[in-house]
Amino acid sequence: MQIRSITPRHLSVPLEEPIPASVARPVTHELAVHLVRVECDDGTVAWGEAWLKDAERPREALAEALDLLTPLLLGADPLDRGALWERMVDRLLAGDEPLAGGAAALSALDIALWDLAGRSVELPVFRLLGGRRIERLDAYATGIYLEEPSIAAEKARRILEQGFRAIKIKAGAGVERDIEVLEAVREAVGIEVPLLVDANQAYERDEAMALGAALDRHEVFWYEEPTPPGDWSDYVALRHANDTPIAGGETLRSPGAFLRAFQAGALDVAMPDVRLCGGITGMMKIAELARWMGVRISPHNWSSPIGAIASGHAAVTIPGCLMTELEATPTPVSERLISPPLRLIDGFLALPKGTGLGVTVDESFVDQFAI
Repeated sequence: MQIRSITPRHLSVPLEEPIPASVARPVTHELAVHLVRVECDDGTVAWGEAWLKDAERPREALAEALDLLTPLLLGADPLDRGALWERMVDRLLAGDEPLAGGAAALSALDIALWDLAGRSVELPVFRLLGGRRIERLDAYATGIYLEEPSIAAEKARRILEQGFRAIKIKAGAGVERDIEVLEAVREAVGIEVPLLVDANQAYERDEAMALGAALDRHEVFWYEEPTPPGDWSDYVALRHANDTPIAGGETLRSPGAFLRAFQAGALDVAMPDVRLCGGITGMMKIAELARWMGVRISPHNWSSPIGAIASGHAAVTIPGCLMTELEATPTPVSERLISPPLRLIDGFLALPKGTGLGVTVDESFVDQFAI
């Protein structure tokens, strides 16, 4: 099996039910999805996904990075994925300055390589990674955004009816309003449901400290991205001042970036996103660093079924993995992009049976919404 073509595909998928705003983005009426299709000489096809975080021109950024990396992969055997990952990293680091789409392109290609490798030896990816350490992967729902307390409470009840057992609340509307929303949701779901709070880097240190003190009183499971990462000093201060674990790292693009956060003592929970952190290979390297630094792992994900499945294969093999993230709002992407679609069983993400990632991308869906 040798790689013969690599093709980016960009989708714009309208939503019947818009996803409400957070600090990180406005109300989402259309999902932008950036895929990379990798085909081998025997006709086998695999897909990866890139998260082009903050790229001003995402299609152009991904194309530029793929133009640089594709020559390294054409004619290569996907089973050489480790060596190929290192060659791609070396090529990206050789430039005068980082490419805007470099980490995302590396991540998408790596996801596809793992899928192809698993298919070639007829094993699921988690077996190639060393086998499951946990049988079932706990999942939490992201679905409560910057909304009125009464709306947030009602949405929390509906999320539990969907089968989730833990809920993330977006913060950043002001400390007082954030607390009002948290209290309304807690009253709606009871004390046994884990609640996570994500500020999306909204606050400066003083406000983040004030919200952190309130989260301690309400026994929140973790406090995510309270401030911009910067030199990590705010995170260190918050860890010392509060009992609630501090989580973050979704926008970090390499194992080295996570290592600097671990060395600073900034995180209790690291949240690599498989579409940005270097793919499955990058996530496993980050997990190994985290293990020896006493940091737990919880993969970040947003509205990406490919990302959820790819990080899920890694997560079940990682010691100290907590939960994985799923968007609670149903979308055409979550329901139609992959077959079989994402499935919850008793609040746990069910990894599909089959070789590689165990899913097939619906190319007719891709063609329907391709830009």
